[in-house]
Amino acid sequence: MFNFHKLALQNAKPQNAKVLLFTIVSFIILFALTILTFMPLQPAIYKLMMSMAMQQSVAGPIFGIVLAILVPILVFLFVGYPLIAGTIYTIDKALNKDKVNFKDLFSVFAKGKYLKALKLSLITILFIIIALVLGEVIAQLLQLGIIQLYQAIQGPLSNSDHALGYSLAFQMIAGTLTLFIKSFVYWLLAIIIINYTVAFIKEPKNGAWNSVKRGFKGIKNGQKTWFKFYIGLLLLNLIVIILASPISQLISILTGGISQNMATILIYIVHVIVIIVRLAVYYVNILAIIQYFNRNGEPSNHNKSKKDKKKNANITDNQDSKVNSSVTNTTEKAKSNIDQKSDQLQDKANDETKNLKNNLNQSDK
Repeated sequence: MFNFHKLALQNAKPQNAKVLLFTIVSFIILFALTILTFMPLQPAIYKLMMSMAMQQSVAGPIFGIVLAILVPILVFLFVGYPLIAGTIYTIDKALNKDKVNFKDLFSVFAKGKYLKALKLSLITILFIIIALVLGEVIAQLLQLGIIQLYQAIQGPLSNSDHALGYSLAFQMIAGTLTLFIKSFVYWLLAIIIINYTVAFIKEPKNGAWNSVKRGFKGIKNGQKTWFKFYIGLLLLNLIVIILASPISQLISILTGGISQNMATILIYIVHVIVIIVRLAVYYVNILAIIQYFNRNGEPSNHNKSKKDKKKNANITDNQDSKVNSSVTNTTEKAKSNIDQKSDQLQDKANDETKNLKNNLNQSDK
């Protein structure tokens, strides 16, 4: 389940600190761009709500919202995805044990790659929109089921002395479960995006569409290892979900009875831990996805040798059982022949004895 995670960390080990640093720098740049580009969206929405409340024309505010949404899309198209592709290129070089440099982060902006990368940027935006829509649909469907379940158990819970605690526990479990199920969609599409990005940076001449095809083929590779690998990604991501959702909420609740300054410090510490764990899990998962694609899902030599030894052991056991069965059958046949011959000799001796007795009787007469 985590074989490709281990293999990726081993291959990147000589340059792991450098690659991690470059990846964090890339994440910080992307995070800053995201914050800056989405800042105009909230005032535009507020302006639209005020215009509707005061029964004024909403054409201007709607245009402002469209523009505010269009700006982050354009920034991701021309800057965000090429930077992500450069980060993946840097990690891929480290996994292949090639020397990495800081300028590798911006390698996709080079002539000959950038224009082709823009096509993949458009495809990636489409995948992100699909992921957000599917995630929202899943959340709404789960919400309906959770509401029905809560209404069914609300009566018994209300009669309990710990009704509030049970209610909070139910909400935390439901929220964590919803986030975990949504992560199935997010990480599946993340695997596809990373796969076709790796395919593109390895062979830019193949074009965007061929790279996307390779991205899907990286999942359906016939090795029967992908599902276990996928579950491993989700389980590591579950650690982040648990830390960011129920544990953070519990700490916020439990710090309600202490001083404000101490509570704020503890909450900040928890937030820092969540950020560190999130970065570590995302980094390791990205390494593993790239490693899995590079090996086309083939297990490592160590695991393969284990399987071969097990297979050989099974073959040897089968051969031994066949030999033992053959020996047993031969022994039983030999024993049967001996018994048969013994019976025949005994019958012959009895017949001769009877004939001798008859001859003696006749001679006496």
